[in-house]
Amino acid sequence: MATKGQSLKVRRLILISVAYILFAQAPAFAIDFIFTPNLTIQETYSDNIRLASKGQEQGAFVTEVSPGISIRGINGGRLNADFNYRMQNLFNAGGDGQTQINHQLQLNTGYQAIRNRLNVTARGSYNQQNISNLRGGDNINNLRARTNVWTAGTSVNWTPRFGQFANANVNIDFDYVGNDSADQLANSMNLRESINLFSGRDFKHITWNVNFDNSTQFRENEDDVSFQNTNATVRTWVDRRFNFFGTVGYANNSFQGLDTNNNGVFYTVGAQWKPNWYFDVEAGYGNNWHVSSNLSLSQRTHLSVGYFDRSIGLNTGGAWNASLYHQTKRSTWNFTYLQDTTTVQQILLQDTPFVVVDAAGNPLQGTDGQPIIFNASLPSLNNDVLVRRTANASVSYTTGKSSFQLGGFYEKRDYQNSTADQQTVYGANASWNWQFSRRTSLLLSPSWQRITGDAVEVPTNVNVNQDRYQFIARMTRTISLSFLSFGRSRLLNASIEYRFVQQDADLAANTYTENRVAASLFWNF
Repeated sequence: MATKGQSLKVRRLILISVAYILFAQAPAFAIDFIFTPNLTIQETYSDNIRLASKGQEQGAFVTEVSPGISIRGINGGRLNADFNYRMQNLFNAGGDGQTQINHQLQLNTGYQAIRNRLNVTARGSYNQQNISNLRGGDNINNLRARTNVWTAGTSVNWTPRFGQFANANVNIDFDYVGNDSADQLANSMNLRESINLFSGRDFKHITWNVNFDNSTQFRENEDDVSFQNTNATVRTWVDRRFNFFGTVGYANNSFQGLDTNNNGVFYTVGAQWKPNWYFDVEAGYGNNWHVSSNLSLSQRTHLSVGYFDRSIGLNTGGAWNASLYHQTKRSTWNFTYLQDTTTVQQILLQDTPFVVVDAAGNPLQGTDGQPIIFNASLPSLNNDVLVRRTANASVSYTTGKSSFQLGGFYEKRDYQNSTADQQTVYGANASWNWQFSRRTSLLLSPSWQRITGDAVEVPTNVNVNQDRYQFIARMTRTISLSFLSFGRSRLLNASIEYRFVQQDADLAANTYTENRVAASLFWNF
């Protein structure tokens, strides 16, 4: 998938990333690095490599040889750096008989320039995404309906104190989002400024805070998008448990959209009751009114719920927000529900090819045995502003040799500047990982996803109903390679995997079944 121009972009991003890690903070102090090269070798057979409809299936073998490297740097807690890169070399991807090179990269660094006062971070990524969320293929399928996506950004966080009078939190984020399908998704520069000024210890019976948040997305050959909110709140404390408050603010948002945004002045007056350290309830009345409550029984149990009805600003009308977190010795429970206004460019900034890194600095793999690259729940690439109602629930349970996970998700998207009206995506997933011997484990993972509503496709939009079923079974054996690692213990993971995918859709071209078998070796050396 990589062209000469794309390869140059990747080389530049890699060189800049590594140079930043190695040399950016060198004048300040030395930093310790852990370099971990790795290699993936995999042979895959698919009986429907092009994800074609029934009667048009084509089987093919795909060979993968993918070298990579992980770099971790840390020094005294002030500087940390994580860099992961993988060059995915595929032979006969999609059954085309060609060699394909794909790059995946992730960089995250942080530096405390002034301890507890000034922090600087940098980040970057390079990966592949499907242009349409109706097609669930990956690089092995090589459907062509994909694009390279790259991001780069930096943040500065400053927390000054003005004696006993006031404290502040100033944050500036600058990010760039680029891709090779600019006709579908505009490349953009994203600038966000956030300033929070709040009262210090000089204020005891009357406290206050002022907030300014401005986010602007400068798009190439498309209309810019900006979200801006300014507000101030004053609280009068009757005692340590009860206070009255008043909030006034101004919302100034700019984007082409429907009726979910109103600019102007908003106000709220109300009261808050905090009878103890673990519970509070608050209610406010005005043209933006709300009722909310928080319960924190311990560090392992948190519950928050709120209802907001806004006449001014983003997400006008009524909306719920809720979150639940509970942890026991063997289980973890999570639930979140929120409504927000965002863009696909902002969503892509949160999506990275190497989501999790283990204690050794190695990228953890997804349930399909590969670094997490394609996110099937992402919207199709488009330039709309969308209002999302998102719910996520999960529970995990661990025993001596097994770990279980069960999850569900729901997301309703209202598009603000499109012939499409809305799209709803929801589904469920589960997994069982059984460590049945010291070095051998078995993973079983079924999942289901449904898409209804509008396809949000360019140039036309059509109504769709689509179900995607997937089942994965993978056995992994860990082998010690100490005799090849010059005194350092290195591990080789050998695995064999079976994957079944069935997609049922109103659109005949998106209806298919695939059976896939893969044998792979993953080696850190």
